[in-house]
Amino acid sequence: MNGSEVASTTGTETLKKEFSIHAAEVKTYFTLNGQHTVKIDGNNATGISFSLLKMIREKEGKDIITDYSVKYEDVYIFQNGKWLIKERIGHFLIIETRTLNN
Repeated sequence: MNGSEVASTTGTETLKKEFSIHAAEVKTYFTLNGQHTVKIDGNNATGISFSLLKMIREKEGKDIITDYSVKYEDVYIFQNGKWLIKERIGHFLIIETRTLNN
């Protein structure tokens, strides 16, 4: 965020654990994936994609919505007949949080 690394996760098990902790706080979410460009070189590839995410959490009895505008820089690998994300750097370009008016 703002050009600084705020978190780093390595390994599938660590990723599952950290994601589960984070996801448990979210009541609902919406993700819209946009532009996605990929350069393929044999069984390896790199890509850039953009996403808009909305997450609703409850705090002190109120629903709080956070909007994220994210650019992902990915490294992919083709393994066992499918493309997998080998490495991902997420650039959280815009983050806005506000109380949701229901």
